[in-house]
Amino acid sequence: MTSDEALDRLVAAARSARPGGVRVREWSVHVAESRRASIGTQDAHTGGPHSPLGIAEALSARWHLVWEDGRVVSSDLDRTAIEEGLGEAIERARAAAREDPDAAQVAPPARMPDVSLLDSAAARMAAGDLAPLAGRLRAIRDRLASHGFRTWSGSFHATHTTARIVTSSGLDASSESTLAGWHATFDGELGNGHVARAQDGDAEFEVRLDRLADLAARLRLPAPPGGARSRLAVLHPAVVRSLVFGTLLHNLDGAAVAHGESRFPAKAFGSRMPVFPEGLSLRVEPLEPLKAGSYRFTLEGVPAAPTTFVDRGRLVTPVLGLKYARRLGGRPTGIPVASDALRLSGPPAIALEEALESAPGGTLVLAVLGVHTQDRASGDFSLSAPQALAIAGGSARGRLRVTMSGNVFEVLADDALRLVRFPGEDVPGLRIRCAVENR
Repeated sequence: MTSDEALDRLVAAARSARPGGVRVREWSVHVAESRRASIGTQDAHTGGPHSPLGIAEALSARWHLVWEDGRVVSSDLDRTAIEEGLGEAIERARAAAREDPDAAQVAPPARMPDVSLLDSAAARMAAGDLAPLAGRLRAIRDRLASHGFRTWSGSFHATHTTARIVTSSGLDASSESTLAGWHATFDGELGNGHVARAQDGDAEFEVRLDRLADLAARLRLPAPPGGARSRLAVLHPAVVRSLVFGTLLHNLDGAAVAHGESRFPAKAFGSRMPVFPEGLSLRVEPLEPLKAGSYRFTLEGVPAAPTTFVDRGRLVTPVLGLKYARRLGGRPTGIPVASDALRLSGPPAIALEEALESAPGGTLVLAVLGVHTQDRASGDFSLSAPQALAIAGGSARGRLRVTMSGNVFEVLADDALRLVRFPGEDVPGLRIRCAVENR
C-alpha cells in the first residue's frame, strides 16, 4: 500500500464515518512514508550484532477528527491498522473523543513555502547505498590510531521521507525531504556529530572529526592543581542546546503558557516590558536550505514561517500550533524542529579563543548530566559536568569534574554573558558566570 492509497482510505473513512449516528464535521489527515538506512559501530566493530546494518521502510498516519457534536480526537495509525480496515479505528476514535473547543478546527488552505529539503545523495544512502561511508570509517580509524585512543563507537544514518496532508477545508500539501547524520565517540568519553537534510561534505566531516579528537585528547590530560578557580564558564554549544534552549523553549511553549506551567504568563507576550536583557532575541528560521530544522508545513498543516519569539528582551509570542493559538488569541507560529534553525542573538559574539583568554581559571564545559531533571519553569539548575576542561593561558586542557549551578534566566541577564563562536557549530556557545564546584 502506497502513502497515497493510505491517505485515500483514511479520507474516505473520515467522510463516511457514522458511529452511533454521529458524523465527522471536520477532518485532517497526515500520511508519511519513509525509508531509512543506518549502521553503527560498537567498540570499533562496525555492523556487529550490537550495531547492525539496518534498512527499514515505514508508513505512518495521523488524523484529527472533529465530530458534529464538537468533540475532537487525534490519533496515530500504522500500516497494519489502515490495511486491515478502519471500522474499529473509527469506533475507537469516537470513544476517545473529548470536549476541547480550542482543538475543534483544522488548517485552512494555504500557500506552502518553497524550501530545499531534499538531497539526492542522502536519498541514495537511505535506499542502502552506504559506499560513501567507507572513507569516513577509514578517517575515524586513522584518528583512533594517531591519537592513541583505545576504541570508538558511533553511527551513520539517512532517511528519505515523503509526506502529504489533506483537510476537509481544502488544504492539500505535500513535501519530500531527507535527513542524514553521524555521531562518533572516542573512548566512550566525548561524542559529537552532525545532522542536516544533507550529509556534510568530506572535508567538513574531517574537520569536525579533528575537533572532536582534539577535545577528547585534551580530556585525557591531568587537571591543573586546584581545579576550577573561577565562576566563569564557557558552555559548549551542546550544553547550550540542552540547558539554555531547552529551558527557553519550555517556557515559550504555548501549552505551558496556557496551563500556567511557564515562567511567563500569557499577558507578558506582546508587552513592552522586557523580561530579558534589552539585547537578547530568539527566533526560528525554518526556511533555510537543507537545515535539519527546516520544513514546509507542520503535522497540522500550518505553513513554515520565520518567527521571532523574543525581540530585544521582550516576549513577542509563544510557540503556537492551531489549538493554543486559538486559546491564547495569537496566530500559529514557526516551530523549532531542530536547534540549527534557532537563532539566539545578544551581546556581541566573541571568538572561542577570546572567550578562553577572558576566563582564566575558568571551565570549558563540554557536556552535562541531568538536564531533564531540572526545574524548567524556574530556570534553576544544578548539573554534573564530568567532561570539562580547565582554562589557563588562553587554552583549555586538562580534565575537570565539576558541578555547575545557578539560574538560566539570571545567567542570561548577567553582564558576564557573551555569545561564543565555536567553529563549525550552528548554535553559539556561551560565556557565563555561575557557581562551579570541583568534584
